[in-house]
Amino acid sequence: MNVNRVGVVSFLLVITLLSLLVQSVNVAGCKDVIVAGDATSGDFNLFMKVRDPSRPGPQVLCIINRGYTYKYHFPGIIPREKEFVVSRNFIGVVTKGDAPPDIVKPGMALSDAGVAYGDADSPSIWRNPLRSSWDDFDWIRYACQSAGDEEEAVELLKEVVEMHAPGISENLFVVGPRKAYVMEADALRYSVKEVEDLCVMSNYPKDLWKYNIMKRFFIARSFESEKEKIVRKGSIIRLGSMLGVRINGIDADSISVMMWPSGEGANIKVGEGKPVGPFWVELINISGNKARVRVCYKYKEWENLLLERLKERYGKIDVLYLMNISRLDIYELGGIRGMTEGYDEGTAICKIPYTHYEFLSCMWFAPNQCSSIYIPVHICCESIYEPYTNGDAAELSVKLLELFGRHGFSDYAERVEKIFVREVKKAENIAKDMIEKGLDPSGFLTEFDMELQRQAYLTELFAISLKEKGEDVPVIWGDSYSSTLLNFLSLSNTLDGEHLEILGDIAKSIARSKLLEVNVTGNRYAERMELFHKGIDKIDEGDFEEGFIALYHFIDKKGTEPLHQKSPNSNDFMVYVEIVLAIPLFLVTAFCMDRISSLFSK
Repeated sequence: MNVNRVGVVSFLLVITLLSLLVQSVNVAGCKDVIVAGDATSGDFNLFMKVRDPSRPGPQVLCIINRGYTYKYHFPGIIPREKEFVVSRNFIGVVTKGDAPPDIVKPGMALSDAGVAYGDADSPSIWRNPLRSSWDDFDWIRYACQSAGDEEEAVELLKEVVEMHAPGISENLFVVGPRKAYVMEADALRYSVKEVEDLCVMSNYPKDLWKYNIMKRFFIARSFESEKEKIVRKGSIIRLGSMLGVRINGIDADSISVMMWPSGEGANIKVGEGKPVGPFWVELINISGNKARVRVCYKYKEWENLLLERLKERYGKIDVLYLMNISRLDIYELGGIRGMTEGYDEGTAICKIPYTHYEFLSCMWFAPNQCSSIYIPVHICCESIYEPYTNGDAAELSVKLLELFGRHGFSDYAERVEKIFVREVKKAENIAKDMIEKGLDPSGFLTEFDMELQRQAYLTELFAISLKEKGEDVPVIWGDSYSSTLLNFLSLSNTLDGEHLEILGDIAKSIARSKLLEVNVTGNRYAERMELFHKGIDKIDEGDFEEGFIALYHFIDKKGTEPLHQKSPNSNDFMVYVEIVLAIPLFLVTAFCMDRISSLFSK
C-alpha cells in the first residue's frame, strides 16, 4: 500500500514539475499573417511577419543581387561545402551581422519572382542534432535564392526535409501573386496546405501536432481539441491529455479556476475568457452551483481573435490595416499573446501585385512596429537608405520605445504611414506607365523609396531630440505633403534652429520625391522648377519660412500666390472663396435661363 502511495505521489510530482515547465516556456514568438485572394482590397496578396528573432539584435534590411556567390555546408556527419549562386534578387530582414560578407540569415525575404517567405519556429524532438544541421534562415535562403514561383518555392522547401537538414521544426510561409501556402515541417516529414484567403499562425504545430509528444501528451490530443461542458466545483476538464483545468469555485457571476495539477489560477466572469496555463477558459453562463465553460488550447483562441478582426475587413484589407494589426498588444488579444512583445522585433509586410510583381512587389519594413515608421522598399530597388541597413534605424526605434512607451509613438507614425501609402500608390502608377512603355522603373523607385525612408528616419530623430530635452513634440505631419509643409511653416517661428534644420531636411526630401515624379511625367515647366530651387536654397541659407512657402507652392502646384497669411487650416478659407465666386455665377446663369424661357414662351 505504501509502495502504491509513493508511486502515486511520485507520478503527481513529475506531472506537477512538467506542468510548471510547460508554463515557463518563453511566450514570445513570431507571428505570421497571410491575406490573399478575395480578402484583400485589390489585385494583390499580402504577407506579414512580426519577427521575434531567435538571433537577437537590431533588425536591418539587406539586398542580395542575382549572381552573388557564397559557400555553405550541406548537413551530414562529415559536412561537405558547396558553392551556391544566387539566381534571384531578394530583400532580406536580418539581425545585424547576418548579411554579407557573412552568410545571409533572412527571417523574412521577398524575391523578384514576387514570392515572400517567412517562418515561425515550432520546436519538437524531430530535428537533426548535428552541428551541420540547417536553421530556419538556411531553409528560407535555399528557396528564395532560386525559386521562380510559389510552387517551385514549396518544392525547394521540401528538398530541405528530404535532406533531413532541419535543426529545428518550422512553420514556413510562401506567398506569391497567384498562390499562398503554409508548410509545417521537421527533419522527417512535412505537410503543405494552400491558403485561399486568410491564415494566422505562430510557434506551434497544427497538422504535425500528433508528432509533438509534449503537446499531445500534456496539453491536448490535437490543435483543434475543444470541450464545452457543464461543471461543478472540483471538476477537472482535460482535452484528452494529462494537464487540465480545475474549477475551484463558482459564484453568482464568476468562477475561479486553476491549471491542474499545479499552476496559475484566474477568476473569470460570465461572458469572458482568460488564458490559464496553456489553455483558454471561457465562462458561458452560471446556473446555481453549475457553470457552462469552454476550454481549448489558448493559441487556437488567439487565432480566432485575430481572424475575427481580419474577417471584419474581408475584401478591404490593405497594407495600412495590417500595420494596425501588427501593433495589437496582449490585452487586445485576450491576454494570450500580443503582436508586439519585445525590443528587437522587426516587422515586414509584403504587398505582391498580380502583375508586374518583378518590379512592384513591395516590402514595408519597421525595425519595431510600435516605435518606428514603416518604410517601403520595392523589390527592384538597387539600394536602401543606410540607417536601415547598418542598424541606426533599429537603435532609434529602441530609444523611441524607451521614451514614448509601447504605444506612445504609434499615432504619430500612423499619420506618416497614411501619406506614404498614398504617395507610393502614385509612384507605382507612374512605374506601371514606364513598364508599359518598355522602360525600367528601378532607378525611379529606388530614389523615391529612399526619400521616404529618409523622411521617416528624420521624423523619428526630430521626435527623439525634443523628447530627450523634455519638450513637447508637436504634430508635424498633416494629411498630405502639402498640409505637412504648412505645419512646418507654422512652426518656423517657434522651434529652435536645430529642430528647424531637421524639418528643413524633411521638406527638401519631400520636394525631391515630387521632383522625381515631375522628371518622369514631364511637368517641368520653368515657374515650378524655380520654386523648387528657391525652396532648397532658402532652407540651406536658414530662411526656413520662405523655403517652406516656396516648396509648398512647388508641391501643391498653386502658382505663386502669397502664403504668409495662410494657416495650416486654410482649406476652410479656400472653400469659402469658391462659394463666394460661385454665387454670382449661379445668379447670372439663373437670369439667362429665365430670359431664354420667356423668349420661348412668346
